[in-house]
Amino acid sequence: MRKDSGQILTSVLVFMAFGLSVIALSATLTVINIQNTAKLAQSEQASNYAEAGAEEAILRLIRDPAYSGGSLPLSADTVIGITVTGVGDSRTIISTATYNGFTKKVQAVVSLANNKATLVSWKQII
Repeated sequence: MRKDSGQILTSVLVFMAFGLSVIALSATLTVINIQNTAKLAQSEQASNYAEAGAEEAILRLIRDPAYSGGSLPLSADTVIGITVTGVGDSRTIISTATYNGFTKKVQAVVSLANNKATLVSWKQII
């Protein structure tokens, strides 16, 4: 028998182990990337709900300048809270949306005159 008779088998097993490790790492990174993408989408959805709450508040202020806010439950895990403050023609709207554990806030300042609302500022509160 030759002295190097097991070297090829050992080399093949080492390369196979390395290849399987690379595949396992790639699969793990793919799963992590998918999870992060899903979380980003949920965070964006919470932002969209907060903006929708601010827009709803503007519409309600046009119809009723005395509107002071409220709660808009969309589902068991999604709630939009609206707070309207201010006197005279200026109103500050804070819309807070919670969706799947993500909470986002939007602040809008509007000026009301003659049944019209003019948007003065709009920003996401961090």
